[in-house]
Amino acid sequence: DLSLEDVRSKSAADTVFGHEASQQEVLQSILEPQLDRFLQEPGFSAVFLAYGQTGSGKTHTIFGPPGVLTEHDYNESGGYPKTWGFFPYAAVATLTELRQKGLQKRAQLKLTAMEIYLEKMFDLLNDRQHVAVPGASVRAGSMRADYSETRYDSDGKWRPPGKWLGEKTMPGIQATAKEVVMESPLDVVHAARLVEATRSATSHALNHRSSRSHCMITLTLRQIDANGKLCHGRLVFVDLAGSERVGKSGVSADGTGGARAFNLPGRLTVDIPGTRFDEARSVNCSLSALGRVIAALARRDKYVSFRDSALTQMLKDPLTGGAAHVTVILALRAEKSNDSETQSTMRFGTVCKDAAGSGNMRSRASKSVPARKGATVDVSKAVAELQKELAAVTEEVERMKADGQDEHLNTQGFAAPTVQGFLDNKRKFEEAKRQATRYKELLAERRSELRLAGEKEEGDRRMEELQASLVLAQQATFVASGIFYRQVTTGIWSARTPAMEQKMALRDRLAMEIDFLESAETRNSNAAHPSKD
Repeated sequence: DLSLEDVRSKSAADTVFGHEASQQEVLQSILEPQLDRFLQEPGFSAVFLAYGQTGSGKTHTIFGPPGVLTEHDYNESGGYPKTWGFFPYAAVATLTELRQKGLQKRAQLKLTAMEIYLEKMFDLLNDRQHVAVPGASVRAGSMRADYSETRYDSDGKWRPPGKWLGEKTMPGIQATAKEVVMESPLDVVHAARLVEATRSATSHALNHRSSRSHCMITLTLRQIDANGKLCHGRLVFVDLAGSERVGKSGVSADGTGGARAFNLPGRLTVDIPGTRFDEARSVNCSLSALGRVIAALARRDKYVSFRDSALTQMLKDPLTGGAAHVTVILALRAEKSNDSETQSTMRFGTVCKDAAGSGNMRSRASKSVPARKGATVDVSKAVAELQKELAAVTEEVERMKADGQDEHLNTQGFAAPTVQGFLDNKRKFEEAKRQATRYKELLAERRSELRLAGEKEEGDRRMEELQASLVLAQQATFVASGIFYRQVTTGIWSARTPAMEQKMALRDRLAMEIDFLESAETRNSNAAHPSKD
């Protein structure tokens, strides 16, 4: 089997851990130095990218082992469960730091969780709603790459297309992805548990907990610094789906012909879950695209094919200019039978190292890296600009509603009982989906209780009840979905257009941002001018 010495001698890694290393050791060595900067330097951002073969430990590193993201684990630990991964640990550590320094009223921690599955993006904190891929759309079905032009300044630093070094920009808001404010450690637990319950995963010959999608978690810390300036920093955690060889994982194609979705009247698209063969092919293609992008950055190519996949589109900003520090975590399997995959993973690491050394991807330098342009702005000016933008977006939303782009019933030509029957079944369908997710979360909590108590799951009455309830909820979802989609084909329902979904999400995020800034500014003013009464 592959030894620790082999990896150290053959790889370009800064640090190498053996299989006996604990989660805490890895956290302390890799995460905590960047977490300290995130907490001490307003506006600091960092990316953690986990790459490797399926079953090598990427999800374990970013999230933790199965079943630990529960209320029971958190409450029993008395602080941080020792096996928690990078994302939950960083989120709770940030909230703890804000509380200890009394900064809760001048800072806000927000979370987004997105999944890329079969080249589509989904919001894991918002009922798996579709999320627009950032930037231009990915070219599907074409073998020709669609390129983004890149530029380099006189110092050899990469310059994003259309962005000039002297340009001042407002903090970017990612369209349609739901931001959830984290106010307590239990908020983190609930969000992490929901992500684990809704992410696409399956079992195959190489891994019983194989993530068949890429997952990107973003923690955004917005705070008012001592000078009254708004700063925003980010920690981005990317758990890439595992690369695999189809023959080894035991997956095979089916007769679907590669279909991904079908469209119904009323602007409704129904996604078709891919076979494991489809998933493996999609994952491998997107990882290949990522490798080409990083290799192009390492070579200082004039054109970088970010549009080859949804994954590379999503990582364009974090890898090239959105972070002061990028850490690539390579997860390896030690078995001799996986030598080929191990060598491939280490080659990917070498390419990343070359890209960092060329200055085109942020290197793991220990020196302080200044916050990027636009990370710090005057609060009053930010509020004024955001209010102006909110007014324009709100006006656009109302116009789109008037144009019929909002979801609505088409009652003309349908009897009242038919309309009511549709609404009742739509409600049942949505409730069944919520119940299925809820039972998955309750099962995770029960497994946690049994594990920490040293008891077996087999024969536990509560486990059996929850599993039976989950099956019933999934069956109810299936039945209600069939009725709902069949009714939709009659033209009784029109879904909200994707464009309006984006506008409404942007409106809500702008309103939330303004509310935070105005509240923080008011508290700051009151602190500076206390009442004389």
